Amino acid sequence: MTRKPPQDGSAQKARKTSGNHKALITRNLRLAFGEVASEPVPDRFLDLLGKLDTAEGKKQ
Repeated sequence: MTRKPPQDGSAQKARKTSGNHKALITRNLRLAFGEVASEPVPDRFLDLLGKLDTAEGKKQ
């Protein structure tokens, strides 16, 4: 037995609400990750990367 969707438009409303939620989540994620991505790299990480580069250069 197959069920037919209700004819009152509730399925269409649910899709619209779901789309609104997805858009809101996407917007908030972009805001959060955009802030993190724009932060400067800490000096201690840059020092570590430099040491790794030096160590890799000695291996070759």
